[in-house]
Amino acid sequence: MPADAHAPYVIALDSACHLTPGEVGGKAAGLCALVGGGFPVPDGVVVTAQAFAEVAHAAGLLDEIAPDTPRAELESRYAAALETLAAAPLPAGLEAAVRDAAIRLLATGGTLVVRSSATLEDSAVASFSGMLESYGDITSADGMIGALRRCWASAFLPRAARYSAEKGHAPAELLVAVVVQRQVEAERSGLIFSRDPANRYSSAVVIEAIRGAGEDLVSGEATPERYRYSFASRRVTVTRMTGEGIAEGLASPLAAEMEPDAEPRLAEEEVAQLAAWGREAEGLFGMPQDLEWAFADGRFWLLQSRPLIFAQATERIFPRIAEYTVLARGIGVSPAVGAGRTLVLSGATAAPRVDGSTVVVLPRLTNDLAVHLRNAAGVVADEGGATSHGANILREFGVPCVIGAGSATADLTDGRAVTVDGFRGVVYDGDLSIAPLEPGSMPGTRMKVFVSVLVPERAAVVAEHADGVSSLRDDYFLLEGGVHPGQLVRDGQGAELTEAIFRGIVRCSELFDGRPVWYKTMDAPTDEFRRLAGGHDEPAERNPLLGWRGIGRSLAEPELFAIELDAVARAVKAGCTTLGVKLPFVRFPSEYIAAAHALREHGIEPNVDVALGVSVETPATAMRIDELLGLGARFVSVGLSDLTMCTLALDRESRHVADMFDPSHPAVIELLGRVAAACRAHGVFCLAAGESARDERLLPELVRLGYDAVGVSTSYFAEVKRKVAALEGDARV
Repeated sequence: MPADAHAPYVIALDSACHLTPGEVGGKAAGLCALVGGGFPVPDGVVVTAQAFAEVAHAAGLLDEIAPDTPRAELESRYAAALETLAAAPLPAGLEAAVRDAAIRLLATGGTLVVRSSATLEDSAVASFSGMLESYGDITSADGMIGALRRCWASAFLPRAARYSAEKGHAPAELLVAVVVQRQVEAERSGLIFSRDPANRYSSAVVIEAIRGAGEDLVSGEATPERYRYSFASRRVTVTRMTGEGIAEGLASPLAAEMEPDAEPRLAEEEVAQLAAWGREAEGLFGMPQDLEWAFADGRFWLLQSRPLIFAQATERIFPRIAEYTVLARGIGVSPAVGAGRTLVLSGATAAPRVDGSTVVVLPRLTNDLAVHLRNAAGVVADEGGATSHGANILREFGVPCVIGAGSATADLTDGRAVTVDGFRGVVYDGDLSIAPLEPGSMPGTRMKVFVSVLVPERAAVVAEHADGVSSLRDDYFLLEGGVHPGQLVRDGQGAELTEAIFRGIVRCSELFDGRPVWYKTMDAPTDEFRRLAGGHDEPAERNPLLGWRGIGRSLAEPELFAIELDAVARAVKAGCTTLGVKLPFVRFPSEYIAAAHALREHGIEPNVDVALGVSVETPATAMRIDELLGLGARFVSVGLSDLTMCTLALDRESRHVADMFDPSHPAVIELLGRVAAACRAHGVFCLAAGESARDERLLPELVRLGYDAVGVSTSYFAEVKRKVAALEGDARV
């Protein structure tokens, strides 16, 4: 559209690249940049924010309001603005310019979409995702003008006012430009994240796709297919989410297993094309992007691009796989972890009042609800995708969130203590946060109670009372940076990881002065490593719990094992005299022999410089434990959860069989008894480790079998210590 008298109000997208977000709004500014970058964008115009400012100011709508204005008053304010703007006179020339644009855009047929483009929208710190309104299927100039007015009025929606206040903006700062484009009648649609929204360190591009238009996706109504594309390996991984949970794997094998009427939304080459656009857009804007796409008439279109916003303060935990009970699984959309008691919203309801102790479970996450849940401990939704407006809002506020969890509203009951892991997309049973000990000293017990330590500093609260460390887990040191340890080695940064592990061992030894500290070597399964930057070559195993993990993997990757052993050697020289090395998931005695040899190669004499012990997690190892003890294992730690899984052939992370997971099953008890008896005969310290040690049925059996100790997370130390004291007291009576 050539420049004319109406240029201050209505400008073609391909002519507005010189204007700022303060003039055309964030959405239009992003579209203009895409047009300038040569991306396919539907033809359209932008009605500048100046037009809104003039109309709203003349109508007296931009008066200041208090940040704590009650919702009822905000609702009345919106209703009044909607009525006022529906009839307010337009600036001279604006109506004619809008009608001219409508005639031109409708000349070739089809319909129009009218979309709000606020001046504060789509910035690097505030997305305003889904806060304002858009209207489609417009077929006339009159319809376009009516939609324009309603877009303006949406600036006064209560959710927009709340969001603005949370972001530190006064309502009068929110001015609204409007984008009008030819509407794409999408056959397929979705979004592109140029970086994984749950892991800012990942190099993968994440794409979500549904059939039809994208409104159902961004509104949280639809649960999409999710694709991850690795540029390094040019490999596509697809995740399907259904009411029965999720399935993940390489695109081609998974596609072959789908029902005939459930073919993938995107072909592998289409995923590669969209991923390339995502990375190119990231380069164009100079930061990670969240792009909306649609497919129609044999081609792809880009409909929006905005910065991908991560919360400033996020936290990730790495619970050892299979150590905790998984209650629900979906897609993690925020790299944060929170714990609290569930509040299940099974149907339409008013926005609940929540605080940092509430985990909200609901069928779907809407934009309106998301703003009200910004202080929740976590949010879990049955449906939806990581790219929905609600998910974007919660990620901005750092709220742990799991989307597409299937039947969480049916499976979880009100008041249940859970932990929401927004990085993995998992809901665990129990509060796994570290709670302060109750006042009073801990009772004395024959059976010792050790703790599993993830972050040494956070163990300080129990260090005075615990009898030792059953697992100083390397997960945190290896994975906390978000980069695959193999990539660190390739980049020449292995020494930095060695330093981090060394500092962790020394600090833990200081906190637990004079008590055993067992460092457990790498046991992260392949699906954990695949999430990390540089993890593109990790195999996609059907069941990582029984796959390439434990000491077997460490021995197969000596460069990575060396990082850990160098740290242990330095810790020994630094005076860590009670240090032990625990070998996880030992399958064969030959692995113990090879690990002992590797220690010697690094100047560490097993059972002289450090105690060398084994973790027993398979029935085969439990049955042949005498062989390992004969080789010199100084201590034994039974991994209760893994041993139960392997004995009963039950994956406790499968929602279909998790309720049959029973660590007190007679077969498990028999194996536990065999291990305890062998250790007594050889004079070797024997510990039962894992959250299953808390089980009301199992703990008495462990006391009866004569285990020297149990090991639990710091969260449960006080509870288990008191239970052991009570059980031992009952036994004496």
